[in-house]
Amino acid sequence: MKAIAEKMTKTGAIMGRPVKWPPDHPVWSEIIDRVSAGKSVSTVLSEKGMPNWTVFQAMLAHDASLNAAYEKAVQNRADKLADEILELSDEQMPEGLEGAMASAWVQQKRMQVDARKWIASKLKPRTYGDRIDMTVRDERISVLGALEAAQARVQTLQLDNVTDITPKVVDKSS
Repeated sequence: MKAIAEKMTKTGAIMGRPVKWPPDHPVWSEIIDRVSAGKSVSTVLSEKGMPNWTVFQAMLAHDASLNAAYEKAVQNRADKLADEILELSDEQMPEGLEGAMASAWVQQKRMQVDARKWIASKLKPRTYGDRIDMTVRDERISVLGALEAAQARVQTLQLDNVTDITPKVVDKSS
């Protein structure tokens, strides 16, 4: 499959309009660096001079090295978000906040921490995701083995220690 910049006609001319952001353009490394620093892709792409979402997705699909760099940047972004959780939770409440304003400040910090926790757990689930232990132990019981063990116990039973009991007849007529 030819890359975006290599689509040519039969005569060798490049098809379509010139590519604004070829694969070697520095904008791609800039996007990767900003995502790695913790910014979302949509925030980076909305800035002036950046390609739009469709062009970025097409470039990821056609350039394996860019795709690998983007995946690594997403992992780094999860680590950055986890670091921000510590910064947000350690931040001191501003002086002069009381009552409803203090409560609103605390709720805002809680929301920011929860959002970062959720995103980090989705971007890097092995590190920041909830661990659910799904350990299954296979402890099968052999019915035949249990029967053989019971028969062995019965056979080793000493018959002289067994006392037979005869029923006592009760006269119900009196």
